[in-house]
Amino acid sequence: MQYGRSNNPHNNQFRAATTGGPAPAAGGGKTVGRWLKDRREKKKEETRAQNAQLHAAVSVAGVAAAVAAIAAATSGAGKDEVMAKTDMAVASAATLVAAHCVEAAEAMGAEREHLASVVGSAVNVRSAGDIMTLTAAAATALRGAATLKARALKEVWNTAAVIQVEKGMGVPSNGSNGNSNSSYSGELVPEENFLGICSRELLARGCEILKRTRKGDLHWKVVSVYINRLNQVMLKMKSRHVAGTITKKKKNQVLEVIKDMPAWPGRHLLEGGEHRRYFGLKTVMRGVVEFECKNQREYDIWTQGVSRLLTIAAEKNNRHGA
Repeated sequence: MQYGRSNNPHNNQFRAATTGGPAPAAGGGKTVGRWLKDRREKKKEETRAQNAQLHAAVSVAGVAAAVAAIAAATSGAGKDEVMAKTDMAVASAATLVAAHCVEAAEAMGAEREHLASVVGSAVNVRSAGDIMTLTAAAATALRGAATLKARALKEVWNTAAVIQVEKGMGVPSNGSNGNSNSSYSGELVPEENFLGICSRELLARGCEILKRTRKGDLHWKVVSVYINRLNQVMLKMKSRHVAGTITKKKKNQVLEVIKDMPAWPGRHLLEGGEHRRYFGLKTVMRGVVEFECKNQREYDIWTQGVSRLLTIAAEKNNRHGA
């Protein structure tokens, strides 16, 4: 009886359902304990990446404050009128950039006392060595944040691939995989490459992407696209505010993907501007919502992924309507 209880797959599924975790799959699937441990590790990685981004933002704000302070201190010192005006203009611009960097760091969750301490130390530097030290520290912080972000993105890709393979998406449906209970069986169009396998999982999880409003303002949004219970493709946009908390959520039904949209004005002047791509999602309530992708790969993930979701939803609706 004990052997039957411990090896009965129905009992395993029941225990997993009551604990909210995944059922241990036959053939080496994850146990509940391992699943919880992986979730804790993932949470630590996310917290580490967020702290690294916050540290980088504070470091850049310190560099900007130091540059603004030096520009203001050296403007008009023993120079003619033209040079004095130029120095004043540069000092004013540097102050504006520094103020924006400080606001950005505070919006990301930096404590005001810590930010004031960093800026206060930065504005007191005068030597070239101090400026180089601040710049090197900020560059190191930026590289570290970029590394952790890339590692987190790679983990998402790997997890998405494993999830889809476990659900039967990565193997031929010839009946030999034993996955007759998969909710995906016979419901999805065939996909033969890694991008197709992972795109739905990535879109459902969501990521930060730059959005342009009707007035031309640019905002970073946490964007995700998924199919709801009514077989509608939904666009969900969330805004991050102080301490990384999400305070606004907006949902809209997607009708169409608009590809190869014109580049936004001035974006080609930025670093890597020639590689940026633009697309739009036509929605019921908000019309066309425009987004910017950093490169062709990101563009393909969004446009092909959302187009595939629209195809799946249409096929389901036609099947149910018939």
